[in-house]
Amino acid sequence: MAADPSQWRPSLTTEEQATLEHAYAEAVRLGFLGPKELERLWERHLDDAFGLAAIRRPQPGERWADLGSGAGLPGLPLAIAHRSTSFTLIDAQQRRLDWVTSTAAKLGLTNLTVVHARLEDYGRSPARESFDVATARALGALPVVAELGLPLLKIGGQLLIPRGQPDAVELEHVAAAGLQVGGRLDEVVPNPSSPIDRVGFVVIMAKIAATSPRFPRRSGVPARSPLA
Repeated sequence: MAADPSQWRPSLTTEEQATLEHAYAEAVRLGFLGPKELERLWERHLDDAFGLAAIRRPQPGERWADLGSGAGLPGLPLAIAHRSTSFTLIDAQQRRLDWVTSTAAKLGLTNLTVVHARLEDYGRSPARESFDVATARALGALPVVAELGLPLLKIGGQLLIPRGQPDAVELEHVAAAGLQVGGRLDEVVPNPSSPIDRVGFVVIMAKIAATSPRFPRRSGVPARSPLA
């Protein structure tokens, strides 16, 4: 049994809902989501994305980055619900980005941009320290997400990391990693959209200082040797 969706689910039109459901049926066919994910699309994927906005609401004019976006989660649903906020979806697989671009066009989204890049490279591009918020749903261990996400944020920005409940050791590691790249671990809060029997959480980090030019490290290194 899930929490009351009226508290965090946006009011989408019937056409928007149908377009999303049809698009994600195609994503399952293409292998971007597992074969069983369509039957739990809203509970496990769309509502999980919409729940982030109840924790940190996208503001008009802000720039959000979806790191390793994959099948456009959570960036695509958030872009539909918050059309005055700019969303940049970054992924290393062009096929997934082509699907996101096609879906965004069908939904009439003008606030969504896709970037084909590895995050280690993108974090050293002109986009460095230009985003207000970054989020990463399935990018890797918490210290890896910190190293790849915090360099993209302005000072004062926030990194939102949805996942299951992290243990004390994970939080100790990500706090230490964050300090090396200009970040601070602020809190861990429940995602309001999570069902009672599968409680999801969001780890929230703040960008408090400029990131050293040493980070992010070269491609593949953050995952092989996480900061701690």
